[in-house]
Amino acid sequence: MNKLFYGDNLEVLRNYIKDETIDLCYIDPPFHSNRNYHQIYNNIGKENSLQTQAFIDTWIWDNQANIGLTEIQENYLGKFTTQTIDLINGLTKVLSKGSLLAYLVNMTLRIAEIHRVLKSTGSFYLHCDPSASHYLKLVLDAIFCTQKGDFLNEIIWKRTTTHNDSKQGAKHFGRIHDLILFYIKDKNQAKFNPIYENYSDSYTKKSYHKIDETGRHFKTSDLSCAKAGGNTSYLWKGISPPQGRYWAYSLENMEKFERENKIYYSRNGKPYLKQYLDEMSGITPNDLWLEFPGITKKNERLGYPTQKPEALLERIINASSNENDVILDAFSGSGTTLKVAQKLNRKWIGIDLNFQSINLILKRLEDSFGKEILDFIEVKSL
Repeated sequence: MNKLFYGDNLEVLRNYIKDETIDLCYIDPPFHSNRNYHQIYNNIGKENSLQTQAFIDTWIWDNQANIGLTEIQENYLGKFTTQTIDLINGLTKVLSKGSLLAYLVNMTLRIAEIHRVLKSTGSFYLHCDPSASHYLKLVLDAIFCTQKGDFLNEIIWKRTTTHNDSKQGAKHFGRIHDLILFYIKDKNQAKFNPIYENYSDSYTKKSYHKIDETGRHFKTSDLSCAKAGGNTSYLWKGISPPQGRYWAYSLENMEKFERENKIYYSRNGKPYLKQYLDEMSGITPNDLWLEFPGITKKNERLGYPTQKPEALLERIINASSNENDVILDAFSGSGTTLKVAQKLNRKWIGIDLNFQSINLILKRLEDSFGKEILDFIEVKSL
């Protein structure tokens, strides 16, 4: 049974999720933006819409923050590393007890629990923006990197191709990106599946413009090299390697390439190796993600203020989990992580404090996979 919890994710993590049971956790928590976000429910066939609060991202130092700070400082149930305690104590001196520290204490409590529930092979992706990412990275380093874990990437995601919050007269450049901090629990055991994307049209037109007699597109690469082992200075069809260089392959391999029609000859007879486009795996993504500009599909847009595109989650889930693995989203929001996990044959656990989000998630899953999916979801209200 997949599980959907309505309640405080800290309580759920502490009381309902066992140690080392999660393969991948992705969260898109509040960013310390000092804004409150509302979800828009469009009324079909009408001009007006209904708006309701989705989540609060304004923070104050209150009794709850004091309790959280005390739990960290006194190492509640032995959950916090010495480095985490020292970091929060240091930040308390630097930041004082205010909005930002309240936010960081809140996140530290939850990140420590996420670390606990991750398997040794597990991965953690934290979605944030630059407003507090530098502090969150310190927290993550203190929790993950001091316990065999490692920081792997700070992924830059360009949110949209059009939005720019730099108005005329503003004293800053336009802010159009989010960050995704990627950590693993154990640097020696973490799983990662290489992801390959199709080459861009402009790249294939430029690099794979040659076409052989069968209609296959290819590019060529040099068959010589500066240094090689064995006898690689032979004559190939009467041609020697360029002066001071060697053939990059043995005579046997050259003959094999010839039989497979993988050698291209220039006008002066120089041989090159053919690399066919249809045999290439594609390109592996780097840490600058420009491919997911936002919610571009109408049937994907739900009116949730911070909803992320499904393609973004597909890349993360495909890279850091396998079929039947368990995916956790402790700030489920509109349920994008859960929908994509279901689509990719993963098990999942979702948590959200907003009942409207719980209803939205269930409706979204039902619309996507049919009413019968509800029979395989355990919904628990705390």
